[in-house]
Amino acid sequence: MNKVTKVNDKIYFYYRKVPSSNTTLIKRDVNILIDPGYNPIIKIKALDPLMKEAGIGIKDIDEIWFTHNHPDHTGLAYYLLQEKKMKIVCHPHAKNFLEIEPPLRGLIEREKIDDVILKKLYPRDVKKRKRIEALVIYLVKFYGGFLTIDNHAVKVDDCFSDGEIRYSIKVVFLPGHTLDEVGFFLGSTLITGDLIATFSFKRPAVLNVPSSDIDDAISSLNKILEISPRLILPGHGNYSKIDVNLVHEIYNQTINLREKGFSLLKNCNSFRSYAFGLQKILPLFTLRIQERLALLYIIYKSYIKSEVSKLRKN
Repeated sequence: MNKVTKVNDKIYFYYRKVPSSNTTLIKRDVNILIDPGYNPIIKIKALDPLMKEAGIGIKDIDEIWFTHNHPDHTGLAYYLLQEKKMKIVCHPHAKNFLEIEPPLRGLIEREKIDDVILKKLYPRDVKKRKRIEALVIYLVKFYGGFLTIDNHAVKVDDCFSDGEIRYSIKVVFLPGHTLDEVGFFLGSTLITGDLIATFSFKRPAVLNVPSSDIDDAISSLNKILEISPRLILPGHGNYSKIDVNLVHEIYNQTINLREKGFSLLKNCNSFRSYAFGLQKILPLFTLRIQERLALLYIIYKSYIKSEVSKLRKN
């Protein structure tokens, strides 16, 4: 069941279930809706519980801010704009993809596998590289197709800068889950996207698409620890389960995953043995094939970057 929590006089948190992200409203002189979410059936009526609790209407919203470009966070923006002109603001890397029509094409472009990495994996096997590229496109269509039903592109009016202050809200870039994830720090509360998620089991940062970056994720988690918010409102899951201790745990698990992945790559004599070895060390309940396949590439990509960095230093 969806639930709206009045965090304080300024912040309302709307805990929503799949297929939508959570939604946060900052109610002030300028009313800001962060991640309007997604509901292909009832569309903006899905926001009625939030509006009712906050005592405002859709037409009282002035700006829409996105934590990142994924359609489960952005899908309702188009329909909100049919009710009223609202300012759309996001990370500069998200702008081009949010303006692509249809949105699924933007997702496919964002998640293309780096051909440099594929050539390192299979330098002589062009057919295998093509099959991997086709598999990635298939997975993006399979998972992203459902999340882009009745979605449309939106025009972005402005872009954030890392560390800037807007309406007393500090903008913090938190790449890792995506290159364009942004967090918003107000008072002692941090509003995030999908880098951190709450589950009933332990797991590292959420790295579930090819464009995810484990090195960026570790840096962003460290940034959150430095900020040390008293309250974190995540893109998915119940905020009451998140505290700084959990962020420490996610940070340590993410570093541990990268180290184990590197060790496998150094000791395995083929990509296949690395692939099977990595599946064994992934958290037991990380069941989605999408994430398991993405992590193969994400860790390998990090390893290649590490090896190139060592060569440059020498």
